[in-house]
Amino acid sequence: MLHPIHRAIILLTAARAMRCPHTQLRLRLGAAEIRDTAAALVSGLEAAATDIESGNAQDALAAWTRATDAVAVGSAEVCLPALVATDAAARDAGAAAKRSIIDAFGTCYGRKALYDAIKASETTDPLLARARDKHVARFEANGLALADAAAREQVAKLKLELGAECAAMEQEINGDSSTVALTRDELEGVPAALVDALPVGDGDKLLVSLKAPTLTPVLQHARDPAARRKAYIAGTSRCPENARRLNRVVALRAQIAGLLGFGSHAEGTLKGNMASSPDEVNAFLDRVVTRLKPKRDEDYASLLALKRSETPGADALDPWDTAYFGRQIRESKGIDEEALKPHFPASEVVPATIKALGEDLFGFTVRGPLDDAQLWHDDCELYEVAKDDIIVGHVALDLKSRDGKFGHQMVVPLRPALVNGAPNCCAVLGNMGDANGRLRFREVETLLHELGHVFHALAGAPKPSILGWAWPMVPWPGGVEMDMLEVPSMLTQQFVYAAAASETLSASTRPPRHRRVTGRPRRYAPAVLAKIARPHAETGASLPSKTIEALAENRHLLAGLGNARYIAMCRYDMAMHSLASAADVDACGLWQEIYRETAGFTEAPGTHFASTWYHMCIGYDAGYYSYLWSEVNAVDAYKQFGDELDAAAGRRFRECVLEPGAAAGGAAMMEAFLGRPFREDAYFERLGVPVSS
Repeated sequence: MLHPIHRAIILLTAARAMRCPHTQLRLRLGAAEIRDTAAALVSGLEAAATDIESGNAQDALAAWTRATDAVAVGSAEVCLPALVATDAAARDAGAAAKRSIIDAFGTCYGRKALYDAIKASETTDPLLARARDKHVARFEANGLALADAAAREQVAKLKLELGAECAAMEQEINGDSSTVALTRDELEGVPAALVDALPVGDGDKLLVSLKAPTLTPVLQHARDPAARRKAYIAGTSRCPENARRLNRVVALRAQIAGLLGFGSHAEGTLKGNMASSPDEVNAFLDRVVTRLKPKRDEDYASLLALKRSETPGADALDPWDTAYFGRQIRESKGIDEEALKPHFPASEVVPATIKALGEDLFGFTVRGPLDDAQLWHDDCELYEVAKDDIIVGHVALDLKSRDGKFGHQMVVPLRPALVNGAPNCCAVLGNMGDANGRLRFREVETLLHELGHVFHALAGAPKPSILGWAWPMVPWPGGVEMDMLEVPSMLTQQFVYAAAASETLSASTRPPRHRRVTGRPRRYAPAVLAKIARPHAETGASLPSKTIEALAENRHLLAGLGNARYIAMCRYDMAMHSLASAADVDACGLWQEIYRETAGFTEAPGTHFASTWYHMCIGYDAGYYSYLWSEVNAVDAYKQFGDELDAAAGRRFRECVLEPGAAAGGAAMMEAFLGRPFREDAYFERLGVPVSS
């Protein structure tokens, strides 16, 4: 029998061997290891809270900062498996681990003696002072400012139930692998390569996955409207149990808001955001709807005319028509996403894009993919980002779709950089690319969007974790305001259309800088696209300059209709979360009228898209508007770049916006970069809407 010391050495050596040599994180833990590690994290947090309450900690704020930092650094090892593990037991253990950490924070932020000690803490360090204020806000969001102890207990109880319902919603979506069965005849028009790759079901039916990489091209190309309708309805009817859960989630949020003294969940949630009240958000959305209505109506008429060419006498568009006829309009402008895919092999486009943004724009040095990284799946790649020869962080990319994996696109922080600690680390979880590893153009744009989050996550200087880059997808507290979170990502995605200032383009396609021909739209070739697009996989031909110009010049094609659906979703979110009481609400049922009024569509009866709307259970409740709010800020900021990969502006944006993290407010960071408060004019000008209207 081994001596206990020898056994400990063996276990320690094994644990070290499991760590990625670059991130120093253990990212392939099994279910038992996840449970044990999560229990240790929770135990450490609770022990620190007890020490502070008992007066054993000399500095309550410093002790609480160390405790919360320790959980932030350790949580990814046990929570990430819920999103990415191929083993169902590990996924379930990861979901339980995340829930246990959230509940532990919820319990600690409900402890009155701990609240009193943290609130009374004094410090001359401005970062610690801001961290203290953010911790105090967390306590008060749990009712600690309430004088009534019974009300405090009720808030804590309801929050635990709310967290459990949200976690169940999220895992239901993650685990969904629904398909719709269609025949080859029903799939006529869909690219043959996609159809041939579909698994075979009963009889002559093929099984179409309802995840975006498969469902989107079916909706775009299937000629049979009945087939498109079947696919659309299947896609918006998944996870029916989540419809019930959403009702309960909305009701719980309203009840908690009432106990905390707010008129609604939206009122309490928006407090402290850049847009700080429901009235401000709704007025913002109304302004955009009003100004874009002529474009929405014009887009609707264009699509309806195409529908009438195939279905004479049609008097309205259906929701499953927009992708199909929208694709036809884009192709008429020289934009064929299927034809473009051979120019965008993910294996080459991804590293080129990271380097174009990281090095050319923000002034980092990017190295990778790293051969010896030990991540959670063989599909993953790891990149190292450095500034002035000092590593500031690592990003892991997991971009391919697979069963059991998080089904959307997002960046999740894996570790914040702490003073005297390891550097920042994050991961991109995506569902991109076809069976041949080729990206659609819109997926390239999405990649640029997610990389904006990546450089926001990695640029931050060491600071308390509550001031680091995070969002409610992780169980530890931290992050910028929700309506500031998307500003960097909305900025970087615009560079897929940036005008060329690079010698990679020929003189015939590169416009003279700052020159514009009167009365004609400026024609240019995007610098980023020129860097990352590859010769056609079959023909070896370069991406045609006319295609590049068409992409750039038609970047806002059908934006009126596209924005209308998005704004309908924002209004829907605000409507759900502005209810003073929601005990008997049919949350899914609120959508139909809002969709009809805002976008002009009649939703398919019996569908419930919100049951797979990740955002409502991962922290964007009363916050979905933040994408548009952030985009308006980002378009204003983009003007500082002169429509080019301007390195000087990029470094200034890095210093003013990316590096502070949550150590400064969003409005202050934007004003520091712009030299003034942000304005909406640039957004409407970009869409061709007169600012005076």
